[in-house]
Amino acid sequence: MNTTHGGGDAPLILVTNDDGIASPGLIAAVEAARTLGNVIVAAPTTQQTARGRSLVGEAGDQFHEIELALPPVDGGAGSGAGGAASIGSVRAWHIAASPALVVRHALATLFRDRYPDLVISGINYGENLGNNIMISGTVGAAFQAAAQGVPALAMSLETDIAHHFSYEELDWVAAARVTRSWAERLLAATFAGPYHPPDGRVPRDGSQNHPAAALPFDVLKVDVPAVCPPGTEERLTRLSQRHYFLSFMDDPGPESPLGSAKTQIDVDPTGLDRDDDIYAIAVDRVVSVTPLRLDNSAPLDAARGVLFPA
Repeated sequence: MNTTHGGGDAPLILVTNDDGIASPGLIAAVEAARTLGNVIVAAPTTQQTARGRSLVGEAGDQFHEIELALPPVDGGAGSGAGGAASIGSVRAWHIAASPALVVRHALATLFRDRYPDLVISGINYGENLGNNIMISGTVGAAFQAAAQGVPALAMSLETDIAHHFSYEELDWVAAARVTRSWAERLLAATFAGPYHPPDGRVPRDGSQNHPAAALPFDVLKVDVPAVCPPGTEERLTRLSQRHYFLSFMDDPGPESPLGSAKTQIDVDPTGLDRDDDIYAIAVDRVVSVTPLRLDNSAPLDAARGVLFPA
């Protein structure tokens, strides 16, 4: 397989997702990003929702290249290659693997000479909020990128639960607009030309010398409300400690099959902090922008008092 790397001095952007290579949300993310730099797509072959950051896949599979047909875009200010017109297709690969494994395999095989300058994961069918985000393959793919030193944006659009596992017709215009805006901001904060490691090798597990290492966060999680006209507030939020989606069974017992579990949104505004991501989406109906860290450590002093009492 040929190594993939961006030409010139334009940013190199990897777009991925957890809904699969055929997802309209993935196409919307590509449309949003393709005039910001050189876009490469690597996504799961099939739907991989709720895989979190798991590294599972078919061991014998490899990337399969396809073309994603897109309408041509006129060149101009901000287009990818010095104002040149964008072509009507984007190089893309798919593989039978979980989202995080797709990212890990892409960084090892498609980006051997130069890592991407930004990973965009999404746009997901369904919001990713509160303590449910560890389930999310969208967020899992972004965390895998961040763990290997690449700035990552996890994009999700609020949808009905019925849309989480099917490619229903949705309006992606607003979510694509928000995706482009935050991709531009992240690139403005981190991109100063193609990154070439001091030893000439692309780092496999991140690098403290990479410009992204100076960011105070590892992943930017952005959730877009279903109705989001231009001018909708974009609010910096914290990750809620509460659940957002609740799984339940009507009459649970040992004989209950896994498929009998149902999912519903469970939001009690009185138990939420106004700075939380859930409150932003479910109550105030604004864009939620949540900076996340890979560091899951609890406060050591507090833990020491419990685990090593004087």
